[in-house]
Amino acid sequence: MVDSWKNRMIQTILYVLVSIALFGIVVETCFIYHLYTTKHSSELLYDKDFLRTDPTEDTSSFCIMEASTVPSKKTRPPPFKAFKPLAHLRAYVERPGADGVMRWNDKVDLELHELEYKENKLVVEKEGYYYIYSKLCFDAKEAFFHHLVVMTSSRFRGSLIELLSNRYYEDHPKPLKREGSMKNSYLGGMFHLYKGDAVFVVVKSGTVRMQSLANNYFGMFMM
Repeated sequence: MVDSWKNRMIQTILYVLVSIALFGIVVETCFIYHLYTTKHSSELLYDKDFLRTDPTEDTSSFCIMEASTVPSKKTRPPPFKAFKPLAHLRAYVERPGADGVMRWNDKVDLELHELEYKENKLVVEKEGYYYIYSKLCFDAKEAFFHHLVVMTSSRFRGSLIELLSNRYYEDHPKPLKREGSMKNSYLGGMFHLYKGDAVFVVVKSGTVRMQSLANNYFGMFMM
């Protein structure tokens, strides 16, 4: 009798404890939900007050005004401002002359800063280390192509100084290439240049393909 009474008491206590625990979970869930909704609504209200200077202003008119101030996709970015000497030249429509010196387009899209372009040459105005580069396209049927970057300097009494060179030799005496196919010759290197040094590109042998301005270029920039 006593044992059965004790069992009923234990079961009753367990039911009460479980019920209290479940009730606490429900209360905690409701409390967390209330805090979340309150915080979210306050953030939305703050965003509206921040975006609108006048609380009584019509939202639709405000949205239209903001859309009208969005810059057009066709708006071009501000021009690049160079802080060191640089130049980038594209090939002219004329091929190299009898002396082999490449001619460059100085009328359209000329990128030149603190360097002088004179007689198809880039003349240094400020001493320093420069990276010099040049790329030329030539006919793939050519058996021989010689591409150079040379320099003249008063320090060497005006003699030609070869800075970069690329010689292309075709292995076969009669190369079998598709009509219109091209090959590229690229030169690049860093050099210490002085004021008055003149750098230019020479083609000693072969035919340069003048297909587009982007295929043949020459430039330099201070490191």
